[in-house]
Amino acid sequence: MGQSATATILIAGPLLSDAAMAVAADRGLRLVPLKPYAAPEEMIAAANAVGAQGIVVRMGRVTAEVVRAVPTLRIIAKHGVGVDGIDLAAAADRGIPVVIAGGANAQSVAEQALALLLSVARSTAWLDRRMRDGHWDKSTYAGTEISGKQVGLIGLGAIGRAFLDLLTPFRVGVRIYDPYLADAQLPAGAIRCDSVDMLLRDSDIVSLHCPLTSENRGLIDAAALASMRPHAVLINTARGELIDEPALIAALRAGTIAGAGLDTFAVEPPPADSELWTLDTLVASPHVGANTQEARIRVGISVVEQVADYLAAGAIVTRNLVNELPASAA
Repeated sequence: MGQSATATILIAGPLLSDAAMAVAADRGLRLVPLKPYAAPEEMIAAANAVGAQGIVVRMGRVTAEVVRAVPTLRIIAKHGVGVDGIDLAAAADRGIPVVIAGGANAQSVAEQALALLLSVARSTAWLDRRMRDGHWDKSTYAGTEISGKQVGLIGLGAIGRAFLDLLTPFRVGVRIYDPYLADAQLPAGAIRCDSVDMLLRDSDIVSLHCPLTSENRGLIDAAALASMRPHAVLINTARGELIDEPALIAALRAGTIAGAGLDTFAVEPPPADSELWTLDTLVASPHVGANTQEARIRVGISVVEQVADYLAAGAIVTRNLVNELPASAA
């Protein structure tokens, strides 16, 4: 599986960090940007125009149509970890590995989750708006502490573990629902929950850290929200489709739960007239959990090195491979 002097890689979205670009040049990769969220036909035309051997996905989707229509394509890499926008089965059918930058942005996303949690608990965004409008709520406002609360994590990968590390000074209790987590991987002192319902019922703070699948789409629906504690806070830095947004809007409006911090949404960006923006107990950010200078450098270098290693010698970091390849391609 020899590599030519220069291999061309299409970047779905902006080019990578300067550090990653330097590594790419050193490894014989030519990176060509494509506008964010390009339509499949645009991605196909762009990839075929340059004979792309790889696609790095920053902002966009790689559909089955794209996979099948780019004959030179040999590898797909996600600039991050979420691969719900990539047709894994279509790639596997062609023997094309799909890899992620596992763990490279975990710290940044975890810090965003903590920032959202603190902002919801202390109404930071609302108080800021109130002060800008001339109000001074010192005598009437009271927030809530995180210390000593029960935190429930749905999914415990690298981001979830980094989030728990950040919560250590707050002396929280920890509950985890993750059917793929071996008993030996359970953090010391944490309680394993056998169901999402059990975790929701017993947690003051619920944070989502699982990938989006066909089975868990809409996991946090009206029934789930109704089972949560009335003072509970919901945090989502994973995928927006994990939450039934109309149900969440209704729950926040009715006070079924106390608040929510969202970095991801079912539709991105959400429409300007979304009812989300009418809720004072919601704190939102535009899917920027991984967007730090440090994470961008780590992620970019990770995907560049993985693409270069595969094109040069067929080498794959097994833990970062997210689709099942035929035995002849693995």
